[in-house]
Amino acid sequence: MEILLLRTALAPSLVLLVSVVARRSGPRRSGLLLGAPTTSGPFLALMWLNGGSQAAARAAHGNVAAQLIVAAFCLVYGRLAPVLRPARTLTAALVCAAGAGLLAAMCANVWLTAALGLAVIFAGLRTWPAPAPASGHTDRQPDHARRWDIPVRMAVSATTVLLAVHAADALGSFAGGILAALPVLLAVMALSTHRSTGAATAAAMMRAALTATPCTLGFLLMIYTALAASVTRS
Repeated sequence: MEILLLRTALAPSLVLLVSVVARRSGPRRSGLLLGAPTTSGPFLALMWLNGGSQAAARAAHGNVAAQLIVAAFCLVYGRLAPVLRPARTLTAALVCAAGAGLLAAMCANVWLTAALGLAVIFAGLRTWPAPAPASGHTDRQPDHARRWDIPVRMAVSATTVLLAVHAADALGSFAGGILAALPVLLAVMALSTHRSTGAATAAAMMRAALTATPCTLGFLLMIYTALAASVTRS
């Protein structure tokens, strides 16, 4: 019963905290917080409680692999947002993220996967175009969107963690780890931000999320190393 309550409450609670802070801080800080492991962290805790260190280590490996997917999504969405409509931008970003997912799934070595992800992240940040000059006014997100965005994010986060845990039972903890760290919240926020406040704001959010990804990757690698060492000692 305690595990079920943790599954249901932990991820959306973290998303609520992130969303409240992000709403008061603008798109860049919002993107930084969205790049944090708000779903993969709770998922790893659940995997450790349910399956022990070995299952959690495999899940952490999957989380590391998924960071390549996150990086590809942020990079493609941020680059295409100024030139495409929101739906087309999202479609292109998801297609590229799926290709990155296939590549990540084929990398058996966690350190090789992490190195590949870091290469994509730093290349993307280094070649990111300069932001357009401010237009003199700031678009504001409509009030009706403000009432619904946080509950939607919380529901998506809880659903993602639950589906990932069940996928780990059916497909293995590595696949569950990839699913838990997919950029679902980023996709929801990118599309809604693009539609409500414009391409420049969405691109700024994606760049900030990409900037946060190396820290998330480092966190996941530390978790993986600690869990792998625990498995070796046992």
